Amino acid sequence: MKSLIDTRSMVIAGILAALTFIVTSFTKIPSFLPNAYYHAGDSIIFLSAMTLGAPMAAFVAGIGSAFSDLYLGYPVFMMATLIIKGVMGYIAGKFMYLPKAKPSYMRMFLGILISGLWMVVGYYTYEVFVLGYDWRAALLDAAANLAQAGVGGAIFLPLSYAATRFKRL
Repeated sequence: MKSLIDTRSMVIAGILAALTFIVTSFTKIPSFLPNAYYHAGDSIIFLSAMTLGAPMAAFVAGIGSAFSDLYLGYPVFMMATLIIKGVMGYIAGKFMYLPKAKPSYMRMFLGILISGLWMVVGYYTYEVFVLGYDWRAALLDAAANLAQAGVGGAIFLPLSYAATRFKRL
């Protein structure tokens, strides 16, 4: 019986999780809110969604981003990030992954938009209801998170051309 996850996919997922960690950690821009920051790591999440599909993109996004929170000194966000970014990667993978073809620009746009909106809602909910941030300040952070997803999508688009080599077309 053939496994759904082969060795090649696991190796690429490990590399992309490490790359998510690196890009997230080293492009950090501090937020005006305590314990928050912005980054370009979402571009690698979108890249993993297109090349590996939903389940593996969820792993890449959740693990790479959560370890970034730990490394950068934001452990209060680690578990939330594991879940929020994991679901973000899963949503993006559902739109962007086509096993034998490159997705259309509309599928990529929808994947970036819907997964980015999920991230915004997830972090807003966590910041207001768990961390107790003022809802108005969290709205400003939500707008910045939406911009972060947009920048990640803009960085991802040129990477998507090279990423088709990882797929077996």
